[in-house]
Formats: sequence, structure tokens, C-alpha cells
Amino acid sequence: MTNQNSADIIAQFDQVYPVYSDFTNVIENLLKGILQLKGVNVHSITSRVKSRESLKRKVNREDDKYTKLEDITDLAGIRIITYFADQVDLIAGFVEEEFEVDRSNSVDKRELIDPEKFGYLSLHYVVKLPSFRLQLIEYQRFKDCKVEIQIRSILQHTWAEIEHDLGYKNEHAVPREIRRSFSRLAGLLELADEEFIKIRSNLANYETEVEAQIEKTPTTVLINQASLKSYVLKSPHIRGLDQKISHIVKADLELKDRFFGYLTTVFSYLGVKTIGELDEIVQNIGDDLLNFPQNGLKNKQGEKVNWGTSLFYLAYAIVGRSGSPKQVSDYLEHFKIETPESRQELIQQILAAYSAKS
Repeated sequence: MTNQNSADIIAQFDQVYPVYSDFTNVIENLLKGILQLKGVNVHSITSRVKSRESLKRKVNREDDKYTKLEDITDLAGIRIITYFADQVDLIAGFVEEEFEVDRSNSVDKRELIDPEKFGYLSLHYVVKLPSFRLQLIEYQRFKDCKVEIQIRSILQHTWAEIEHDLGYKNEHAVPREIRRSFSRLAGLLELADEEFIKIRSNLANYETEVEAQIEKTPTTVLINQASLKSYVLKSPHIRGLDQKISHIVKADLELKDRFFGYLTTVFSYLGVKTIGELDEIVQNIGDDLLNFPQNGLKNKQGEKVNWGTSLFYLAYAIVGRSGSPKQVSDYLEHFKIETPESRQELIQQILAAYSAKS
């Protein structure tokens, strides 16, 4: 490439940079909206416009490959990092549905690797807005813009980032004695991707099966995140208690898997091991469970109440029925509930609400 060609490309890029900056933001937001609509949760979606310095290096290192700015297809870039490897192809399908794909510049780099060679690469699309979007006034200024969309799993991303940091871009650059280590690592990451997919599938199957197990033999179902969630959502008693708490604090209910994960640590601490044991305690305490929330439950403005909150207060009832200030104090300290200064008042509230119950 002549210096003049390079200078012309750089000058043209300086002029269109603001358009590409807006275009990149538009595509990023479109992709986020599409994935949200499709119900696909990903690790991250990031975007960038190629820097002036990076573009200068690119046009100067290729011999006459680029004669004009339009030849460069990665001025705008989006990277989608998924949790699972099979989400890469799923999202690829959405990209093909929603954008006009430049087939000649798009490549599935995963298929380029010889099975006996090292490497762990991602799927690259070069796309532009389709005609139905370009008909909208707000998109018309982007009719000549293209964006490179990279889709990779989080483990593929880890490989790429470390490989880049090591500075070796192809197998010929790697010392021979190190190539085998690269290959082993790539194979382990690929295997890990597959195993995570299997784990996700097995968890989904367990969540489906545990509901029936709870109905048939609750005493055999160990408490874990999935079984607690199923118990809460299928128990009319618990749902009713949660709704009463929601009404008391004037807040909507929401479902958070992490909250059920937290509750598993609570019941492990209390020595409650099975759903059957838990349900027996719930039935025994009954609506007395609401004694404490009615007297002291607080909720910040705008906060929601978790489904399963009644089980949080069930733990208060369990330690409160012991009648032991130390046992209540140890529980609050273990889970860092309230500050040490305000904890004494809470201990008294719990004991007053529950210790007289048999």
C-alpha cells in the first residue's frame, strides 16, 4: 500500500468516526434487546470502534490489500461472550435473522483448526443493518456501515485472551516443545465447555424430577437450591405466607435463584436436611411464623420481596423457640444479620415472638 492510500484511509476514517461510534452503540443495544427478547442470558456484550492507531497499523502492514476505507470490515466491533458453547450457534442464528450478513468476510474460525493442531477460536460475522431497518429514519445514516460480531464462550474467550497475552498468534511461532502444552490445554477447555453443557442439562432434568419426588417421598429429598425452589413454588402454605409478607411491606414478589441458594446455607446451619423435615417444621409453626414480620419487618422503598422469604423468618422461629439468647445471637452473628450494636434488640424481638410457642 502506498503512503498516500494509507493517509487517505486515515483521513476518511477521521471524518466518519462519529458515525461509527453511534453505529456501534446502536448495534450493541439492538443485540442486547434481541437476546433479552429471546430469553438468552450471556456473560457480556461489549463494543468498540477501531482506534486511529490500530487502523494505521492495519493499513500499513498489508500489501495493497486495502485501497479504500470500505475494504475494512472491522471498524466497528461487537463481542458477545456466552456462558455455554452451544449458545454460540444459537446466537449466530439470531444474527442471521436480524442482520444482513457479508458472507465473503464472515468466518467460523472454529472450523479452520486442524483436529491435530492447537487452537480455540470463535465465530466471526461481518454484518450490516438489513433493508427493513434502514427504511427507518434513525438508521439511514448507517447504510454503509459494517460491524464485526464475534461470538465465543467464556472459556473460548479465556483461551484467546491468554494466547494474545503470550504473544503467539500461530503454531509456527510457538517453540516446538510448548506446542503440546497448547494442544492439551485447548482440548481441556473444549472438554470443559462440553461438560458445562451436560451439567446444565442434568440440573434442568433434576429440577423437573424433584417436584415429583417432593410430592411422593419428601423425607428422601435433600435440601438444595433446586428442591427448595420447587418446594416454595408448589407449597400453597409457603406461597400464602410469602404473599402475606408481601402485603405487609407493600412490595411485589420476585423469584431469585440465589436467594434459595442462601437459604440452603441457613438450613444446613440449623441441621434441617430434607424437604420432609422442613415441611414438618413449617406445618408445626404455621401462621405463627408471621409474628416477627408483623412486628418488625422493614423494607426499603422500591425493594421487592423474594419468594421464599417466609423460610427466612422460619429460621428466626426455629432459633427463637429455643428460648436461648445465645443461640439466637450465634445465628445472627453467623449470617451477619444486623450490626453488632443493633443485634441485641433483634434478639429480644425474636425471643418475644417465638420463645413462648411450643
